[in-house]
Amino acid sequence: MLERFAALSWQQVLLAACLALIVFSVIRFIQLFFFGSAEDSEKQTWGEAEMQAALKRCREMFPIETVSFHGTEFQSGTRIRITTTQEKIIEGELIGMNQIHIICIRSGNQIIAHQLEKIQEIIQL
Repeated sequence: MLERFAALSWQQVLLAACLALIVFSVIRFIQLFFFGSAEDSEKQTWGEAEMQAALKRCREMFPIETVSFHGTEFQSGTRIRITTTQEKIIEGELIGMNQIHIICIRSGNQIIAHQLEKIQEIIQL
């Protein structure tokens, strides 16, 4: 089979690539014309849908909903501000904690996991 591909010239390969692009463009145009864009049919954008799927996975990976830190308990869904041992500040919503003491925080459009031992302070907002 490789002998057949080796027999093709570069002009034939370029022509095949151009034809594939044209066929793909026509099919995509027909799809958009008849079915509309995906953004019209869904209220969420692609990024929001991906964030919801990621949050669902985080809740599965971090199932402990109560985090105890220096005598204070924080529930899942609480807005918190974390100061790490490296003096970085993270603000967001607490998702949960897992069995090896790693907590998960949703901050804006990011999901951050951080070791509980490397946190200096947690403040409820």
